[in-house]
Amino acid sequence: MNWNFLGLPGELASKKTARAWVLPIPYEATTSYGKGTHKGPAAIMDASTQVELYDECLGREPAADCGVHTMTPMDAECDTPEESIAVVTDAVAAVLSGDPGPEVLAILGGEHSISGGTARALAQVGADDLVAVQIDAHADLRDTYEDTPYSHACAARRIVEVCPIFQIGIRNISREGDEFRRASDRVTTVFSAEAAAPQGSFLKDLAAFVRGKTVFLTVDLDGLDPSIMPAVGTPEPGGISWKRIIDVTKVIAKEAKRVPVFDVVELAPIQGLTAPDFLAAKLVYRILTYVLYPDELIRKQGVGQ
Repeated sequence: MNWNFLGLPGELASKKTARAWVLPIPYEATTSYGKGTHKGPAAIMDASTQVELYDECLGREPAADCGVHTMTPMDAECDTPEESIAVVTDAVAAVLSGDPGPEVLAILGGEHSISGGTARALAQVGADDLVAVQIDAHADLRDTYEDTPYSHACAARRIVEVCPIFQIGIRNISREGDEFRRASDRVTTVFSAEAAAPQGSFLKDLAAFVRGKTVFLTVDLDGLDPSIMPAVGTPEPGGISWKRIIDVTKVIAKEAKRVPVFDVVELAPIQGLTAPDFLAAKLVYRILTYVLYPDELIRKQGVGQ
């Protein structure tokens, strides 16, 4: 198998011409319940070869038009979580400031702690209008967890140090995290019941939050309903549907000034169950597709889900 996202042939996967790049980061050091997120990137890559390139919403094969280059998986294993996240920060900043570089970088995790490093990288390369959108079951707003501020349970807290954040699908929060978000003007939290409600009224607030901004979208897959995404280390009852996460993606793509980086993290593959891997792979493709073709998405609004 070609080590290319979607199994693209070499001419569509060249770093010189591809508009989208994929960076696998199979880092796992601080997971606190189920293990296996280090296997997530490879599982997404493998499943991606079964994803059709044609997008019925846009009426085209975006990957064949824009190209997708897949980077070598990044080794972020260090002596401490702090050192590992510093390595992620430096590597992502180098990709974003490089020549050539991608219009959009898709990061495949790995545990959620890597997202704090990505936010720092965006700040380093000059994204002074940066905001973050987090899809997650957990608020991840603890300052420290199990003796480190660089735990996966602290991912959003580290992002908030860099930029405001809009959380979607939260249904598990610590007392510390709840007190922090209530006191902060940089955290907007949409809890799971509101996020999953059919009317989707929060989407208007999301549109206002991202409008004209540089957006970092971070997707912890446990934000989805575990009936469609059981392959996570810390599953929670409830959660949002496939349609709702696509709704969120469309709003961001249409309203943001740009989305230079997004990540999809915390897939912990279950042997013999490939549906979650495929969902994650298709989600990555949908996000990069809509981010790269927002004008077409707007013109064809409402077609396909």
